[in-house]
Amino acid sequence: MKLNEVKELNRLLQNHSNGRNKEHSVYVDNLHTSFVEFEEKFILPSTSVFEIEFSAAESFLKSLLHLAPELVADSLVLPEPRPKRDIDRLFLIKPFYTEGEMFRENSPEVWRDKLPPFAIVTSFHVMHLGGAPKEDIYAPASQGKTMSVYTRRAYFSSRVIPLDSLTVLDDAVIDFTAKKYQESDFMVQISRDTFEGVRHTYSEIFDEVDYSKQVNFIHESLGITPSDWTLGKIFAPLAVEYLTLTARFLDPSLDRIAKDFNSFHQVVDLLLRPGSMTLEESARNSFFAWLRSHKSERIVSPSGNMAWKILRA
Repeated sequence: MKLNEVKELNRLLQNHSNGRNKEHSVYVDNLHTSFVEFEEKFILPSTSVFEIEFSAAESFLKSLLHLAPELVADSLVLPEPRPKRDIDRLFLIKPFYTEGEMFRENSPEVWRDKLPPFAIVTSFHVMHLGGAPKEDIYAPASQGKTMSVYTRRAYFSSRVIPLDSLTVLDDAVIDFTAKKYQESDFMVQISRDTFEGVRHTYSEIFDEVDYSKQVNFIHESLGITPSDWTLGKIFAPLAVEYLTLTARFLDPSLDRIAKDFNSFHQVVDLLLRPGSMTLEESARNSFFAWLRSHKSERIVSPSGNMAWKILRA
């Protein structure tokens, strides 16, 4: 999207912090993708198959401001998806602090004086790929355009990213860089031939790289057991993304995400900079309390696919 379009969407998202989400439930589908399901339907707009167009983004965000303002209010739209291959998604970012007022004014002056240490990056699947019942089709797909449908679901992904920098232009966030995880944890064996050795995987933005070994090591080092995280492989609470370590959330409220994360952010700080500090007991207890608060209930969707309803204690 163009800068002027991004700025217009940012203005649309401003001053809705007092709004409250409509009745909803959160699920994870059989492809490990989370979605929030509302009691009322909204129109998922048609858009180009090559990018999320301004008109589609505007229509989609207006629907979410009505149904789930806590998930999008006062966020900033990223002009390009991160990573760039995710052309079917709309990306929003909301930087925050770990002390005092978490969400300060979206102002480059504030950020220039003191860079927010973290940001919530939320992405939404806006392109509909088909499979809707005839009665739910609002407008059929056409050449170069996706189908528009009536739906109760908004597919989303929210993660907290440790920031190294923000690129700001005319009060819009153009890009961000994340604090890198230790290099040794991004090195994977690509061949059994010893002369080829080990190669860095810094092309992660474009290639599918399996970091399950690193994530398993992180879980082991923290002492996370199946009884602590009962969702198992349905959804990963910690992940290696953007060449850094992210905390992933199943909560359609940015305020609650920031508050939960702030209670245990020292766990992520320590993993990013091992040896730089001693983990406080309060942070460890908050982290495990957050993990244990997640429960799930297996269901079968109307299409016959497996899904899991997420329950929070």
